[in-house]
Amino acid sequence: MKFWLGLLTILALFTTSITLLFCAQSPENKIMGQWEEVSWDFERLDVDTQSLHQDFTNLQRQEIYKNLIIHDAEIWDFRPKNKLYLNAKDQEPTQLKWAIKGRGHVLELKYEDKKTESYQVHLLNEDQMVVYFNFDLQIRGIVKVTFKKIQTEPYYAQKI
Repeated sequence: MKFWLGLLTILALFTTSITLLFCAQSPENKIMGQWEEVSWDFERLDVDTQSLHQDFTNLQRQEIYKNLIIHDAEIWDFRPKNKLYLNAKDQEPTQLKWAIKGRGHVLELKYEDKKTESYQVHLLNEDQMVVYFNFDLQIRGIVKVTFKKIQTEPYYAQKI
């Protein structure tokens, strides 16, 4: 009797785990749609209390300025087939390729000229996205970008 009860418990746990796995929305699906930049914050997370008020070194500044692309009050429009359109005010949209990497915590953007931006996804839900710009330095949390989701109709397959 104990054997069948244990087997039934394991089967129930397995079934529940599989159901939760398939019902959970992937980061690729969560990010689809239009996101409006709400704020850009410049901060530092990886500092100790003694160096909290110290400036960045010249090398760090050069690396930051070399790799950072300032997006000016844009709408980020994530579409199927990994297409991203950056819609800035009074400008033509810029088309990029996007990918979610790792365990859903890295957002990578690739421009046509092969330039790449990388962001750590800190928060991604139905209403808000918070990302930190990745640098090749041993510091993180310098540039925090916060987005809010623009509620629109989902993208559907084109009619044949």
